[in-house]
Amino acid sequence: MEAFQDPHLEEIGWHNFLGMTVGQAVLWAATDVDPKYENPELTTSEPYVMGSHATGCGAWCSGPEDVSPPEYFWGYNRMTTVEGLFGAGDAVGGTPHAFSSGSFTEGRLAAKAACKYIDDGKAEGIRVTEKQINDRKAEIYKPMEHYKVYSNEITTGDVNPNYINPRQGLDRLQKLMDEYCGGATVNYMTNDKLLNIGLKKLKILEEYLENIAAKDLHELMRAWELKHRHRTSEAVMQHTLFRKETRWPGYYYRGDALKLDDGNWHVLTVSRREPKTGEYTMEKAPCYHLVGEDE
Repeated sequence: MEAFQDPHLEEIGWHNFLGMTVGQAVLWAATDVDPKYENPELTTSEPYVMGSHATGCGAWCSGPEDVSPPEYFWGYNRMTTVEGLFGAGDAVGGTPHAFSSGSFTEGRLAAKAACKYIDDGKAEGIRVTEKQINDRKAEIYKPMEHYKVYSNEITTGDVNPNYINPRQGLDRLQKLMDEYCGGATVNYMTNDKLLNIGLKKLKILEEYLENIAAKDLHELMRAWELKHRHRTSEAVMQHTLFRKETRWPGYYYRGDALKLDDGNWHVLTVSRREPKTGEYTMEKAPCYHLVGEDE
C-alpha cells in the first residue's frame, strides 16, 4: 500500500502483477481489494511445477556470436544442443524477462537463425519416411485410442481401472511436486531424502501416464501437456538434488544445505537425459557474467 502511493510505482506494480502474477490481480478484483488503499494478502506461490520461474532454467542453447564465449556458442543463435532445433523464451530460460516481453524478440532471433541454418544448407539430406509419420501419429493419438477401447469399463464418474484422465494426472503431479520438491504447503522446504523419494514417485507416475486416456481433442492436448510437465518436473527435481545449496532463498530451500555456496555452486548446472534408459547425467558449466555491474 505504501509503494502504491507513488503513481510511478503503482503503474510499474500493476504491470508486474498483470504480466507475471495475473492470478493475484484477479483475486484482488474478485474480493473488492485495491492495494493502493488497503494492504492485501499476498498469494506467495503460483501453480508452477517448480514453485517459480525465477530459477532461469531451460534448454541449453547457443548464445549470440557477438558476446558469447566459445562454451556458449556453437554456430547459430538460440540453437539448442539438438542439431537444428531452435528455442526462445521460457524454452531456453536464462532470465526471468525471457517469458514475457522478451519472448517475441527471442522468437524473431531464433527464426532468423533457423532460416540461416537452412540457407547454409545444413538441413539438406533430411528425409522423413511415411513410417516415421505414421508411428508418430499413432503415438500422438494413443490416449484417444485408449479411451475408445476402455471407456465402457468406467465404474463411477471418471474412475476406470484401465486409465487415468489428464486432470487426475495433473492433480497427482502437482501434489507430488508440492510435497517433495519444495512447494507452498511445506513452506518451500525440501532435502535430499524427499527429493529421492519424489523421483521414485515420478517414475511410478510415468508408468501411469502410458495409460492416460483422452475422450476428445481438448483432453488429448491436456494429456500431452501433462506428459511434458512430468518430464519438466523430473528435470527440476534432478537439478534441485544435484545443486547442494540454497541458490534462490524465498523460492525454495534445501533444508540440508541452507546456505548460498558461491565457492562450489556459482556455476550453471547442465543435465542430459538418456532417452532409452531415462538416466540423467549432471555436470557443472562455467557461469560467465557477460555484462559488468557498472554497465
